[in-house]
Amino acid sequence: MLKTESVIFFNIPDVSEERVLHRAKIITAKENLYTAELEEEGLDLKDEMGLFIYFKLDRQFMRQAARIGSVTESNTLVELETIGEPFSAENRQALRISSVGADLKATFGAEENCDVVDISATGFAVYGTKEHAIDSRVEVTLTFEGETFKGAVSIMAVVKRKGRIRYGVHYIDDPKAGTSLKKGLGRITMAIQRKQLARLARLE
Repeated sequence: MLKTESVIFFNIPDVSEERVLHRAKIITAKENLYTAELEEEGLDLKDEMGLFIYFKLDRQFMRQAARIGSVTESNTLVELETIGEPFSAENRQALRISSVGADLKATFGAEENCDVVDISATGFAVYGTKEHAIDSRVEVTLTFEGETFKGAVSIMAVVKRKGRIRYGVHYIDDPKAGTSLKKGLGRITMAIQRKQLARLARLE
């Protein structure tokens, strides 16, 4: 059973084959019923949605099925019920990691200082205001902890939200586009993941 103040991560179903983890904290706990507070606002959560949550248990990274009972208007407070038993989360290195709070910015085409909201070793999601078509190519620069990584990406998904556009992109493995973006995606993903797991360990 999870405890109050435990840190968990939500995996919200989408069309991607990758898993995006969104950090939250348990604020009430009673048997298999919990209330959690998410760090991010406006996530696509719905009443009765089934999903997986991830957490650390006995020094192992676990996942467990859950069902949402209700969400607040801003989708930051979530009531949920866990289902069945937790089990080991495999292929952790393949997860997309929420980068909210990591101060990760991108120059995305002609737009500077765009917020990157999740990242993996092969791509990321970023908010912009200018429109790009699915499958179009965009030149990008990621800036993280004083380093910059440049390259090109292909637009895989487009979602319009509150005057901004969320793009899901995949890096283009093109020698002419430079190689630093591919290296940077892996380095940034691992750095953010290490920080998240370190915070989990401190809260045990």
